[in-house]
Amino acid sequence: MANDDSRRGSHAGGQSPPLLSRRDWLRASALAGTAGVSTLAGCSGSGANEIQPKVPEGAPDAVETRYWHEWSTIEDGTPPMEYTARPGAVLDPVTVEYASEDDPWMREHALLIQRALDNLGAPVEMIDRPLNQLYAQSWDTPGLEHMVSMSSHGPDPQRGLDPNPFLMRFHGDNSSNYTNYWHPRVNELLETQRELTDRTEKRAELVERIQRIFAEDVGDIVTLFPNVTTAVNTEKWDGYVPTPGNGPTGDSFQWSEVNLQPRTDETTYVKGVTTSMNSLNLPWAAGGDEEKRLKFIYDGLFDASPELEVIPGLATNATFTDATTVEVDLRPNVEWHDGEPFTAEDVKFSTEFFIDESSTSQATFYEPIESVEILSRHRVAFSLKRPDASFTTQRMVRSAIVPKHRWRRVESPAQYNPDTPIGTGPFEFVAWDQGTRFVVKRNDSHWMFDDEWRAEILGDHATRGPGIERVVWINVGNVDAMLGALSNGELDAIGSTLSNAQADRAASTAGIERMSAENFAPVAVKLMHSNPLIRDKEFRVAFAKSVDRRSFVENVLLGEASIPDGENYISELTRWYTTKTKDYTYEPKKARRILKRAGYIWDGDGALHFPNGDAWSAFVERVQPTNTHKRRTELGQPDFSAASTSTSNA
Repeated sequence: MANDDSRRGSHAGGQSPPLLSRRDWLRASALAGTAGVSTLAGCSGSGANEIQPKVPEGAPDAVETRYWHEWSTIEDGTPPMEYTARPGAVLDPVTVEYASEDDPWMREHALLIQRALDNLGAPVEMIDRPLNQLYAQSWDTPGLEHMVSMSSHGPDPQRGLDPNPFLMRFHGDNSSNYTNYWHPRVNELLETQRELTDRTEKRAELVERIQRIFAEDVGDIVTLFPNVTTAVNTEKWDGYVPTPGNGPTGDSFQWSEVNLQPRTDETTYVKGVTTSMNSLNLPWAAGGDEEKRLKFIYDGLFDASPELEVIPGLATNATFTDATTVEVDLRPNVEWHDGEPFTAEDVKFSTEFFIDESSTSQATFYEPIESVEILSRHRVAFSLKRPDASFTTQRMVRSAIVPKHRWRRVESPAQYNPDTPIGTGPFEFVAWDQGTRFVVKRNDSHWMFDDEWRAEILGDHATRGPGIERVVWINVGNVDAMLGALSNGELDAIGSTLSNAQADRAASTAGIERMSAENFAPVAVKLMHSNPLIRDKEFRVAFAKSVDRRSFVENVLLGEASIPDGENYISELTRWYTTKTKDYTYEPKKARRILKRAGYIWDGDGALHFPNGDAWSAFVERVQPTNTHKRRTELGQPDFSAASTSTSNA
């Protein structure tokens, strides 16, 4: 986009916000600050003209943030945030949280959302939080602490195999429904599709309907699916696999590590990372990178291919024999890294141990399991509490099996830190220095190192040869240091996502190549639905129509992302994607007209006020539980634009 000064006028007067060049994005982002709380440019409400509140008879004089439903997963009756709507009052700041350490461009993405709200005249308070705090909210059932929370979703393999990792969090009884989203029809469809264990086509039809309802409702704002960009040494190594979501060097998949072939005499592959591991206890791992790296040592029952298909792991086949029984054939002739044989006893022990001791990282796997029975030395049957179509995809791929002979005498598993973790995985543990490095070596007997097996799974990306001997993760601390170490040969690859500028800088060194892969994990702008402003669908639609995703992708990400059709968490890379979703296109002037017709008011300073008088009664009606999924016209409400008080050119 050209750097056109004529398009960068003031927001005053209600005009659409200017489009930004990439340089403008970066400059504005730098002004936003690097940590803590900072208010980005826009309407703050200070000096806003007072509007006399008019409360029609029978209408409340305020609507507070509260739980609008009885949540089976929430005991405390107070949401973790305060926000009150009042007739004619200027909006209090819309709090928007993000973590600048989430992705190299996340601060610019925060600016994208701030500008969308600025277009509407809404004051914005931007909060740059540590990433671990931001993601901890996904385990905090009472709900988000702020009205808007953005983050990149991790490329965990099961998220590309089954729709439930994304969609089931919208269910009212899901402990991860931290946006407090409630839609009765979505709930019904989620429950029904989950039970279709033997009707994949019918299930896909219901999943498509869920996507359409959620997108039309603006349950969240899903801005983009960012490509995974990184840099690798191709002079020393051949066989990188650009796995979706993971890229060629991430830790969610192991396809590059089992496929790489040395071009020199060096057989130790070294990845630079910026995060360290806290322990060697996989079943009670803290999640994130720690869990992913430990899965190089352990196998699950199933795995995910680079084509996002379920493939055998420790299990070679799984069949629903009835709605709640799954019989599983286990891979024979597998040994633990200490030479002991792997059998059905290990699967039964692991499952029961995880359930009895409440394993944190394995909850997704064992949550629906009632019991497990050994049918033979290499065959088990799982009895489920309820029909669960995702059990043979999402849940079994999420599993990690531990050796009974090593764990059966562990009395406090949550505090246990094995000196030498023993698994069946493609790599064996060698060493770990907390905060510094993690080292594993090749497990020669693992099926992933069979050339014919890889040729079948990896297709054109498959290589043949002796492969690597060791993988070393070095915690470098920051990206600049990693790029320097890659350039001088101390590292073979960057194990995290780079910005375009960082990747280009790395590729300026001979032998270093920039690589990019598509993504099935989106960047989501999550909305707190207990909040009265967010509950108004007119506001949600106006918000969605104010987000200039295409400009961001073109000018900040330089095209390294795909834009979904509307607010859809499901990627086109997966079999569950549908194109038939409502897309509220970027039309900032129309977004303001939507609010004006709904009775919202702008004062002479351009600050947005809640509706007043009869329009206030209409607002209250729209945020009620039975109406929050309906537009103004569906409720038979009039156009309030002619009667609204506004001195701005809306």
